[in-house]
Amino acid sequence: MSLKKAVNPERSRRVNSDLSRTIDVIRKNKTFLITTHINPEADAIGSELAFSRLLKKLDKEGYIINESQIPEECKFLPGIGTIKIFPRKLGEFDCMVFLDCSEISRAGKAGELFNPEKNSLNIDHHISNTRFTKVNWVIPHASSTCEMVHQLYRELKIEIDADAALMLYSGMMVDTGSFRYNNASAKSYRVAASLIEKGVSPRFVYNRLFENSKFADIKLLSEVLSTIRHDARGRIAWANISRKILKSKFASIDLAETALSIMRAISGVELAIIFKEVKDQKGKLRINFRSQSKFDCNYLASCFGGGGHKNASGATVSGDLIEIKNKVIRQAGKMMAGVSFETADKDDARGYSEV
Repeated sequence: MSLKKAVNPERSRRVNSDLSRTIDVIRKNKTFLITTHINPEADAIGSELAFSRLLKKLDKEGYIINESQIPEECKFLPGIGTIKIFPRKLGEFDCMVFLDCSEISRAGKAGELFNPEKNSLNIDHHISNTRFTKVNWVIPHASSTCEMVHQLYRELKIEIDADAALMLYSGMMVDTGSFRYNNASAKSYRVAASLIEKGVSPRFVYNRLFENSKFADIKLLSEVLSTIRHDARGRIAWANISRKILKSKFASIDLAETALSIMRAISGVELAIIFKEVKDQKGKLRINFRSQSKFDCNYLASCFGGGGHKNASGATVSGDLIEIKNKVIRQAGKMMAGVSFETADKDDARGYSEV
């Protein structure tokens, strides 16, 4: 008897239909406004740049506008100067494109340009995606949005040049944790290999993304790491990033992601959590969750109005830090014990074509 899980034919048809509609939108429109989520990382930035480059090769126009500034570690990417920061005077456009953006609120002020009556496209891999545009191509088990944009190049028979390869590989590297996380599939490795064949140097990309910290950044990180605590069984670890740290000093590294990676590396820790006070909004917290193996961060985040991926999610909440922290850790503990625990259905990955 075969142990292979049966393909869900309805979901397979839906995924293929969504891809076909995405290609149709690209072919039928001429001018595109492109954006992504607030506080973007390399998958968001890389997918924007690569998608814009794809449009250019199709003799179309793509304009990128984001609310947030470009993260320091992404400034080496080709074409980075084409990204403009909101507000910006804009001309007319035929279609608005959201990349790596699970819901309209995540686009921040750039989302104010969204008109539900106009053509719009959403390309994303978050399991919590709300499918808010007219056409939505969402693959929750794709490693990254960059991996999905790579597929668009193939479907449209557009050659991936060295610059596009660098954009796509950088996004994949970040979202797979340098190809260490569970979302790095066999397909992801094949895509990465094809990009390396185009001239991408994994060592160069890793250095620019993860080994470019200043001494002051490491000193600042040490302040965050000093707040690490864990539960009685050592399965949940958490740390705080205070508003005082954020206001008094500037870091060119992502303190939250770096601290989360360190906590995930602690033996026995299955869930790492960062409680980050929002810099200019008193009483508001950003919570980031990262897990190992089967723990469902997306479900935990959804309990607090957030979402994301099974092993990486977040939520933004208002209230007292200590009270919120206790609620989150208590809910996480219940899930660890098997209460309110849910796992994602991998059938959504079906229909995502192989390389």
